[in-house]
Amino acid sequence: MEKLISLYNIASPSGKEKQMAKFIIAELNSMGITYKKDRCGNVYAVKGNAKTYPCIVSHMDEVHRRKTGTYGAYAVDDKMIVGYDYLNRKMTGIGADDKNGIWICLKALENFKDMKCVFFVKEEIGCIGSGGADMDFFSDCRYVIQCDRKGNSDIITNIGMSELCSREFIEKIHPERYGYTVCSGMTTDIHTLKTRGLGISCINLSCGYYNPHTDNEYTIWEDLLKCFRFVCYIVKTYQTVSIHIPKHRQYPRIGWFNDDDFYCSRLDYSYNKRLKKDRNT
Repeated sequence: MEKLISLYNIASPSGKEKQMAKFIIAELNSMGITYKKDRCGNVYAVKGNAKTYPCIVSHMDEVHRRKTGTYGAYAVDDKMIVGYDYLNRKMTGIGADDKNGIWICLKALENFKDMKCVFFVKEEIGCIGSGGADMDFFSDCRYVIQCDRKGNSDIITNIGMSELCSREFIEKIHPERYGYTVCSGMTTDIHTLKTRGLGISCINLSCGYYNPHTDNEYTIWEDLLKCFRFVCYIVKTYQTVSIHIPKHRQYPRIGWFNDDDFYCSRLDYSYNKRLKKDRNT
């Protein structure tokens, strides 16, 4: 829990992830893990020398912008972690979205012989880091797991109209054993990777944080551990590459908001703007 609280105590709003990247790189160096950093600021870690790797990704940025020096993250009875600002005498967000995911990446790198991890920048403002990521890094990955979902029971296999993984993958990892249920989710880095043509199964898991993007954000420690245990089960039991070729999304009507295709969304916006103008004349 100490390392998790250390992550919470690092301010990393979108575009200002340098301190978080510095912390992660220090952790990688202490474990003797090879890494690289790209122009976007994404950090790529590789442990071991294998033909194929399990891969876990997370993002370094948070939505919170703490301006006082009296903020801190605190454990409550070793069960819950909250943030509190003494100057303003109020609860404040801890950035568990997605520092919980960072914690799981670091723990997986510590525990497994062969592993790949990526720590993306600027997810919260449009998945900019994953949008500029080195796709060749994933060429020898079996699948990609992201732990960037609130709660303790969601396994995201579909975002919008896009399938993220194969049915065979879900059947073989047995999410029900860990109390997870298949459902749809919102855009995050794995969705961006799929839209860029990543041809392997991807999932996003609930990782124990609640009330994200608010001052009342908190983490339930046992729920985060539950997610990590599920990730460990997948890494240990799924040893092959899970092929999944992404299908192109269909847009059934004008005005459909497409958060991963700026060009189409701008066309729709322009069309609706002209349509509204015509109606008013």
